[in-house]
Amino acid sequence: MPYSSYDHDKLETAETMRIERRIYFEAKDGDIAPYVSLPLEQLHAMREESAAAEQAIFNDLSTRAAAWEQQAGKTLLLDKAIEYTRTTVVQHTSNEWQKGEYDRYTRSNRVYQMNYHIYENTRYDREKQQSVPYSYSLTWGVYTNSPNRNGQAKIAGQDRKVFSDKAAMEKYLNGRIKAYDRLFTEISPPIPQEYAEHFKVNGMLLPGYTIEGEEPPQQQPQAAAIPETTGQQKEREHMSEQFSIMIGNRSRFEAGDPGGYWLDMPATKEQLQTAMQSVGITADNPQDFSIRGYSDDPEKHIALPYEMVCAADVDELNFLAARLEQLDPAEVGKLNAALQQKNGLANIGQVIDFTYNVDFYVHIPEVHTYRDLGDYYLNQSGMVQMPEEWKGGIDLTTFGRNAAAQEKGAFTEYGYIVESGDEWERQFEGREVPEEYRIMSYPQPERGEQDKAYMDAAETQQAAVQTAEPQQPRPVVPIILSSEKPGDKVKEITARLEQGIQAIFDSDRYKEFLTAMSKFHDYSLNNTILIAMQGGNLVKGYSQWQKEFDRHVKSGEKGIKIFAPAPYKVKKLVDKIDPDTRKPILDSEGKTVKEEKEVTVPAFKVVTVFDISQTEGKEFPDLSVKPLLADVEQYEDFFAALEKASPVPIAFEQITNGANGYFSLTDKRIAIKEGVSELQAVKTAIHEIAHAKLHDVDLNAPLEEQNRVDRRSREVQAESVAYTVCQHFGLDTSDYSFGYVAGWSSGKEMTELKASLETIQATAKELITEIEGHFTELQQQRQAEQEQEAKTKETLLLNGKEDSYGIYQLARREETMDLRFEPFDRLQATGHFVDRANYELVYTAPLTKDMTLGGIWEKFNIDRPADFKGHSLSVSDIVVLHQNGENTAHYVDSIGFQQVPEFLQEQAQQTPVFDKLSPEQQQALSDTVKDTLQLLVDADKRIYGDVTGKTLEAIAAQGYSYKGGQLEKQQPEATPESLMTGETVRTPRGNFYITDMSREQIEAAGFGFHHASEDGKYLIMGNGTQAYAIAAEQPQRDNPLKHVEDIVEQNDNNFDGIINNTPQTPTVADLEQRAKAGEAISVTDLAKAVKAEKREQPQKKPSILKKLDEYKKQAAQQPKDKQKEQKKDLEV
Repeated sequence: MPYSSYDHDKLETAETMRIERRIYFEAKDGDIAPYVSLPLEQLHAMREESAAAEQAIFNDLSTRAAAWEQQAGKTLLLDKAIEYTRTTVVQHTSNEWQKGEYDRYTRSNRVYQMNYHIYENTRYDREKQQSVPYSYSLTWGVYTNSPNRNGQAKIAGQDRKVFSDKAAMEKYLNGRIKAYDRLFTEISPPIPQEYAEHFKVNGMLLPGYTIEGEEPPQQQPQAAAIPETTGQQKEREHMSEQFSIMIGNRSRFEAGDPGGYWLDMPATKEQLQTAMQSVGITADNPQDFSIRGYSDDPEKHIALPYEMVCAADVDELNFLAARLEQLDPAEVGKLNAALQQKNGLANIGQVIDFTYNVDFYVHIPEVHTYRDLGDYYLNQSGMVQMPEEWKGGIDLTTFGRNAAAQEKGAFTEYGYIVESGDEWERQFEGREVPEEYRIMSYPQPERGEQDKAYMDAAETQQAAVQTAEPQQPRPVVPIILSSEKPGDKVKEITARLEQGIQAIFDSDRYKEFLTAMSKFHDYSLNNTILIAMQGGNLVKGYSQWQKEFDRHVKSGEKGIKIFAPAPYKVKKLVDKIDPDTRKPILDSEGKTVKEEKEVTVPAFKVVTVFDISQTEGKEFPDLSVKPLLADVEQYEDFFAALEKASPVPIAFEQITNGANGYFSLTDKRIAIKEGVSELQAVKTAIHEIAHAKLHDVDLNAPLEEQNRVDRRSREVQAESVAYTVCQHFGLDTSDYSFGYVAGWSSGKEMTELKASLETIQATAKELITEIEGHFTELQQQRQAEQEQEAKTKETLLLNGKEDSYGIYQLARREETMDLRFEPFDRLQATGHFVDRANYELVYTAPLTKDMTLGGIWEKFNIDRPADFKGHSLSVSDIVVLHQNGENTAHYVDSIGFQQVPEFLQEQAQQTPVFDKLSPEQQQALSDTVKDTLQLLVDADKRIYGDVTGKTLEAIAAQGYSYKGGQLEKQQPEATPESLMTGETVRTPRGNFYITDMSREQIEAAGFGFHHASEDGKYLIMGNGTQAYAIAAEQPQRDNPLKHVEDIVEQNDNNFDGIINNTPQTPTVADLEQRAKAGEAISVTDLAKAVKAEKREQPQKKPSILKKLDEYKKQAAQQPKDKQKEQKKDLEV
C-alpha cells in the first residue's frame, strides 16, 4: 500500500464510540510515476472523484453511527436494569437496639434507622488519681435506611449535645427514642413521599416497598421473561421444580449480551451440559461459566440470597434442591426466616445442614412485632398462667421486647424465629457433595464451531499443524468473583480452580496448560492453572507494571485473579520443652508446663495481576522465545548442560526398534539413537531424563517396595515434562500431541490428577533451573574464549605483517540502538561520534591488491562469505584496512565511505591526578589537606573569634564539614549499584550481581536477608524490588601501605604507614626562622612540619599558632608598604 495508517478507534459500550483514522504517504511504497505524466486538469478531476467516494463512505459511517446510538441506548437500558436487579437487600436489626463498634447503638428496619452515641468528657482528678467524667456529649440521629448507603436522608438528630448531668442526658435520650418509636413498629413501613427517591433505582421502586398514599406496586413474577434478542432459552411460565438458576456466559455478558438459560434444580448432568451448550460454554472456556440468576415457585418461595446462589457450586445447589424436597411448607417458612435473621445461615452448606436440623429453630410465622410476640406468649401460647383480669394490665409491647431480648429471638418478614435449644448437627458443610448429586461437567466442543480455535489438532493432523500459521494467543478472560469478603473469595476461586483442573484433562487444552507452566514454572501449581485458565501470558501487579516497566493498566481492564500468601500470627499455648532433653517440662504435680508462643498460621488471599496485553506504555522486549539451537555452538553447550543435569550418563548408540532413545533401569543410563537430528537428540534426552528423575527404582528391592507407577502414567509424566522444558527454551514442540490424556485421566480422583500435575511441575521446574544454570555457565565460558579470540584477531589485524581488512559492527546493546544505520552527517548533528567501544570486530580476512572499499561492500551484500555471521554491510559499519603497516578506518555512509581516524585512536582515559597517586600518597595528601583546614579554623578563631564564611566554603570545597568544633570527611553515600564488582553469582532462584558492601552497609541501605548461595559463600540481600549478592564473610584487608613501604622505604625505621623516601620537608624551627626574617612561608609546608613533629616528639610543645600570632603582631608594626608586599607573597 502507498500509505501507512494509524487508528484511534475506541468503543465503550453504552457510552462512547469513536472511529478516527489517519494515513501518511510512504514514498518507498507509493509509485506516483503513472500519474505525474497526466495533465493537471485530469489529476484534479480524478482527485475530486476520489474525494467524493470518500464522502460517500463517510456518510455511510454516519448512518451506521446513528444505528449505534439506538443500539447503545438499548445496552444502556439493560445496564440500568442489571443495576436494579443487582441492588442488594438492605440490612437491618428488625427494630431492635444493637450495640455496634465504638459503643454506637442502632435500631433499624427496611425504611428507617436510628442511632446514638454517648461520649464521656473526662479530666484527671489528682485526689482520686484517676480520670473522672465532668460532662456527657450525646449524638443521635434518625435517617432513612435505603440500600443506597451513600444517599441517606436525615430526618432528625443532633450532634454533640452536651449535658453536665448524666441523668438529664439519659432522660433526654429516652424522650427522643420514645418520640420516634412510631417508625419502628413494622419491618417495612410505608415510605413517606419526600423520601421515596431514596428507595428507587433508576426511577423504579425497589421490590418489597410501598409509598404512602399510593397503591402498592403490582408484584412482578419472580423471573420475568426476557426478550428473545437476549438469548433467553426458556419462558418461566410455571415452576415445577424446587428452584431454578440461570446459567450464563461471562464473556457474552460483559460484551452486552445478558441472556442465559434457566436450569431447573435438581438436574442431571445431561441437562446441565445442554444449558451450557446453549450459552456457548464448553470444556474450552470453563472460566466463562457463571450463575447469574435465581428464581423459584411463588407458591413455595425459598428466600435464598442472590449473592449466595451465584457464589455457590452447581453440585451444592443440586444437592440442596434434592434436600428441599424433604421439607413441608411450614419448614420452608422456617428456613426463610432463618435465612433472614442476622448472623444466620451464611452459605449453601449451612442451608443444606438446615434440612437435617429443622428442629433447631422455633418459628412463629404470624408474629412480626414486639406487641405480636407479647400477645402470643401471654394469650395464645399457654405458657403464662395468671388470671385473665391481670393480663389486661400488662403492656404487650414491653412484655414482648423483654421476651425477645431474653431468648435472643429475631423478627423477619417471615415471622419470629428463635433457637430451640437443640444442638446443631453438622452433616454436610465442609464435606464433598454425595456422588449421586454431582452433575458438574463441561461438554466437549463440537468440531467446526468457532471456539475450536483454541484447540490443538489431533495426532492425525500433525503435518497440517506444522505448516499452519502460528496460533494467536488466547484473549485474557479474567475470573469475576461475586463474593465480597476475602475468605469467601478464596472459597469461590478454589471452586473455580477445581473446575479448571478437570477441564484441563477433559479437553485438548492440556497443551495450553503445559505452555503456561513453561512460562510460570516458578509459580505455584494453583496459580499456574489460574493464569492459564484466564489466558495470561506475562503477568505483573498493577504497581509493578508502573514502577518497573513504565507501563500502565488500560482503563476498564479487569485483572487476573491468583492466590498470594497472607500468613498471620497468633499466640498459642504449647508444651514447654527442655532444651537439653528435648522433652516436655513437668511441674511439681507432674503436669506439663505450658508457655505462650507466637505461631505463624499459613493463609492465602486473592490478589489481582494484569497481563501485558492489558497494559500500555513503554515498549516491552519481544516476549517470543528465541530459537535455542540456532548454531552448532549453542547445541554443544546445551547438550553438555543436559548431561550435567541428568542423574545418569547419556550416550549415543545404534537403536533398531524404532525408538529414539530409552532409559535403562538395569544399567542406570540413557541411550539416544545415533543419526537423529540435533533437535530430536535434545528432546529425547529431556524426555529420558524425566524418566530417570521420576521413575528410577531399585530392581533388587521386593516388588511391593518398588512402588512403580503404571506405564501410561509414566509416559504422560515424562512427555509432559519434556514438552514444558522444550517450550521454556524455545524448542520446536509442534510434534507433541496429548490426545490420549483425556482417556488416561478418566476415572481418576481430583486429588490424584492434581498430584500428577504437581509432580510434572516440580520436575519441570527442577530441570529448567538446573539446565539454565549449567547452560549459562558454559555460555559464559565460551563468551570469554570468544572475547579472547576476538582480541587476538584484532591484534593481528592492526599489527600483523600481512595486509588484511576487518569489519566492525555496532554491538547489540541498548545504548547503541539510536546509532544503528545512522548516516555520518546525522550522527555528528546529534552530538555523537564514532566510538570504538561501541563496536565489535565480526570478520577479518586477507586484503589483496585488487580489493577496494566498494568491492568489499559488494562482497558482503551480494556474495557474503560462508563464515561471515554478521548482517549485510550497512550504514554505520566500519571497515578497517591494514595496508603496508598502516591502518585506516572507514565509516559506511549512506553514499560511499567516510574516513574516521578517531576510530583507531585510543580513547584517553580522563583519570583524575589524585587517582593516579599510590594509596599512601593519597592518604598523606588527604591528611595534609585536613591539617591545613584545621590551621585555617584555628587562625579564624584566634583572630575573629569564630570560623569565617570563606573558611567554611574552603572546607566544603575540599569535601569536609565543620560540626561541633570538628572537621569531618563527607563520605559519599554508598549504594549497591555504585559498588558492583561486575561479577555475578547464581543460585537456584536466579543470577545476582555481586556488590562490594558489608552486611551492615547494605542493611543500612534498606536491604534484608533473602537467602544464601548453595556453597554458603554469598548472601542474597533484597528490598522487594532489587537483590544483590554480598560476601558471607567480609575479608580482612591488609594495610595497603605495608607492601608499598616494603618496596620503596629508604631509611631503616619500622613500618609506620608513611613513605619516607621523599626529600626532607622543612622543620617547624626552620619555618619559624623564615617567618621571623619576614620571608613568606607555605601553609602546606607548615602543616607537614607540624604533623612530622607530632610523630617524632609526642610530648606537648608550644603552639605554632601562638607563635604565628606573635609574628602577625610583629608584622603589624612593620611599615605598611612592606606589610602589603609580604601579604602579596603569602597569597596562594
